[in-house]
Amino acid sequence: MAFFSRRRPTLEELDEIRTIRAAGIRGVLGVSGIIFLVLVAFIASMLVLTPLLELASLKQEKEHVEVLLRRAQAEEEEAHNRFRWMTDPEYYEQQARDRANQAKDGEIVVRRPTPEEEQEAARKAAERDRAAAEEEMARAAAEAKKKAPVRRRKR
Repeated sequence: MAFFSRRRPTLEELDEIRTIRAAGIRGVLGVSGIIFLVLVAFIASMLVLTPLLELASLKQEKEHVEVLLRRAQAEEEEAHNRFRWMTDPEYYEQQARDRANQAKDGEIVVRRPTPEEEQEAARKAAERDRAAAEEEMARAAAEAKKKAPVRRRKR
């Protein structure tokens, strides 16, 4: 029966096997401990960061909604003012006078020119400036001729 029998290890060999196994178990426990800590840290960060990110998103949305609210309030105020003006008979009188380019006695009308009128006025001013410059140059040339001595040729 020597075929099936196994040799029994000595005490030194058993101590060496136990030491190797213990080192392996310590290594596995160390790695699994680190993995466990990383997982705990990840789960904790998800539990903390998710609400923080959601809070930041909600704050940004709140600011956007507040801007929209202020804009809507301004539009409401403008519409309310327009409504008050439209119920006032003086408003219609003023509108009629503005459209007819007329004024009451003693009233001063200030009218802003249209862009086309501004361009036309600028073109006319440029033409006047150019004509004045040409006239000035002609006058200066005429004065220069008067002041220049006349040279006569010798014959």
